Amino acid sequence: MLRIILSLVMAMALAQNGVRSDWQFFAPPLVLLVTLYWVLFAPPVYGLGFAFLIGLLLDLMRGAPAGQYALAFCVTAYLAQLAEPRVRHFVLFHQALLVGLLTLVFQLIVVAVGLVLEGGSLRLAEFHSVWGAILLWPPLVLLLRRLHDRVW
Repeated sequence: MLRIILSLVMAMALAQNGVRSDWQFFAPPLVLLVTLYWVLFAPPVYGLGFAFLIGLLLDLMRGAPAGQYALAFCVTAYLAQLAEPRVRHFVLFHQALLVGLLTLVFQLIVVAVGLVLEGGSLRLAEFHSVWGAILLWPPLVLLLRRLHDRVW
């Protein structure tokens, strides 16, 4: 349990600092990727309730409308759970593509809720984080797998 909390605290700290440049749209949703790892590779313990709580925590951290990230995390975690029995047998490249698709679903929900509640306009640059998620997934899995396999 300590390693999961540690990995999520690190991801939230990195996500809170973020990227402050023109490259900010390519920054992957790191908290989502870490949550997806634990949902995919430790499914009996971490599921939709876990994803919902992490989403609520992210709502509080970012000052987003209550439930925006919680809804996006739940839907994404549910889709990940549907694919979970097959994902374990995928090579990292195919896992990265699936995670990219899940990140796209996540971004669509976050943007749609934001547009409905706050108004504004849609920018396609908001979906560039999918590419960052695809590129970050393999090293993240290798790092978290070492943490997951380590006996504390």
